Amino acid sequence: MDKLTKNWHKAITTEAKDKLGRSLTETEINFISSREGYIALEAIEDTVKSLSGSELVNYLNSERGSE
Repeated sequence: MDKLTKNWHKAITTEAKDKLGRSLTETEINFISSREGYIALEAIEDTVKSLSGSELVNYLNSERGSE
């Protein structure tokens, strides 16, 4: 994984943590860090920035049960 992707994961994770006011769960972190494509990361970043509260939690956990 390249440095840009790692830094992008970190930025998205930090944004989500700041918006939720708590640490992310392993599932939520995996939702973000399992993506490496730039288009996917851009979409996740935009969505994290636009959501808050329970909507953001639901989004970050949207793949639960499909694992």
